[in-house]
Amino acid sequence: MFKKYKNQDLDMTFWWKKNPKSPQDYVKFISDQLIKIESSSTQDSKRKAQEEVSKYLMYTKHFILGDTDPRPTAESIDELYCAIYRSELFYDLLIHFGDLEFEARKEVTLIFSICLRYSKDNKLVTVDYLVSKPKTLRMMLKIVESAMQRKAANDLFLTVGNMLMECIKYEQLCRIVLQDPQLWKLFDIVRFGNFETSTESLQILSSALTTHTKLVSKEFFNHENNMNKFIQNINKLMAHGSYVTKRQSTKLLASLIVVRSNNQLMNTYINSLDNLKLIMVLMTDKSKNLQHEAFNVFKVMVANPRKSKPVFDILVKNREKLLKYFETFGLDYQEPTFIDEKEFIVQEIESLPRIVSSNNVDCSANVTASPSRDVAAAQDMA
Repeated sequence: MFKKYKNQDLDMTFWWKKNPKSPQDYVKFISDQLIKIESSSTQDSKRKAQEEVSKYLMYTKHFILGDTDPRPTAESIDELYCAIYRSELFYDLLIHFGDLEFEARKEVTLIFSICLRYSKDNKLVTVDYLVSKPKTLRMMLKIVESAMQRKAANDLFLTVGNMLMECIKYEQLCRIVLQDPQLWKLFDIVRFGNFETSTESLQILSSALTTHTKLVSKEFFNHENNMNKFIQNINKLMAHGSYVTKRQSTKLLASLIVVRSNNQLMNTYINSLDNLKLIMVLMTDKSKNLQHEAFNVFKVMVANPRKSKPVFDILVKNREKLLKYFETFGLDYQEPTFIDEKEFIVQEIESLPRIVSSNNVDCSANVTASPSRDVAAAQDMA
């Protein structure tokens, strides 16, 4: 039935003249139908309420876009926004998101993104409203958990994920996302979800941690607990994820530690022996793209003038192996910046003390593969 309504978009003028209603009426009707969906005693009555919600969401979209005859006035559109806020419509729609028709969920996403851009008197009214009522964003993040629990929630998560991505564009809303404990669930979905939800989760994480750099450094990574949890979770993704997960999570880490304001994260990460071992193993992966992403972290570790003793010792013990590795690393990658960085790193390794010993210690003790074997494999692949 919804497709019938969808195909009648051109008849919207006739419908409006036949059914004149105030903006508040549209919002109230949607809210009433959501209640009917929840309280329906039969499948037919529930389906009827779902169809009515779909229909009125479409009408609301046309109204808010000014796509009606007569065109709505600026005052009537303002009234519609106010009615949406007063009724907490988006929160109610999210609660019943699983009961909405597929096209209706798409309409909610579109209306929501339009509302986010709504400004009046130089203020983003919807953004300010969501800051004052953070439960709407928290409800979006709760859908993350449902995506882990049942496969049927995947479509819901992907749709709500798009809404979260829109919210993250605004610093005030990104702050709410970063402060919510549900954020850490995204790391689990990256590891254990299917390809679609895994990719979407990693995109949300990347956006939340890179869009507003000052916010992230001052209000997220300045908390030691957050920083340690992030390192623990990102290392799991790099060590145990799929190829795409390994590459994208390594890329995310590299982009974060080179941000000047993330100095505390950088120092903590690059001075860890275990982190160095992981990055060196990734540098010997069969994928040259992943090797390159790992190099972007490794170069920061080597260039660090204040290396921790464990990191310094491992680099010294593996000096010759690393120099041998870099003889063939990245030969087919001729980007000028990379060539300069590789040359600098090789010079830094060459400047390390030389150890003449028949009992060189492998840097990958307690790791799945030793650097000697990994470096040899990397040379064969390069």
